[in-house]
Amino acid sequence: MFERYSDRARRLIFMAVWSARNRGGSYIEPEDLLHALIREDRGEFVALAAEIFPGGAPVPIHDPDAGHRPFFADEVAGKLLRELHADTDSLKAEMRTGILEPVPHVERPLSHSLKRVLGFVAKARQNDTTVIEPLHLLAAMVEDRDSRLGQLLRDQGITRQTVAKALDSGA
Repeated sequence: MFERYSDRARRLIFMAVWSARNRGGSYIEPEDLLHALIREDRGEFVALAAEIFPGGAPVPIHDPDAGHRPFFADEVAGKLLRELHADTDSLKAEMRTGILEPVPHVERPLSHSLKRVLGFVAKARQNDTTVIEPLHLLAAMVEDRDSRLGQLLRDQGITRQTVAKALDSGA
């Protein structure tokens, strides 16, 4: 299913799984994907990897996309993370003290709403060969007009047009 996703977009899916585990959710929700997208966009992939793999990653972690231009303004990212009830600091308090409990591994299926978002991405990209990037995932979240998350994004000025403009400029 994710063969057309870029490495960054695949990392977001993995990070969304971690986000769902971290909050104790039974399903992986679009909010988990947005949480991952915001944190990755802010350049926190390496910090997240340290949270995900507290004993050290099975392979060395580096951030090959560290030079990308962020989409989210700091103020918008902070507001969205607060709305998602996520920690707005780049590292959890436990990370700063060096004590971090591993998140229990339990399989979590995709929620119906996340399946719908991923379906929007697949449908929008079905007739082209474009690699699916993180902003395509964001565009699908905005497109989900009936969702609380879509409304939250639009309330912060994130619209189809702003995401399309960023995609066109290569952000």
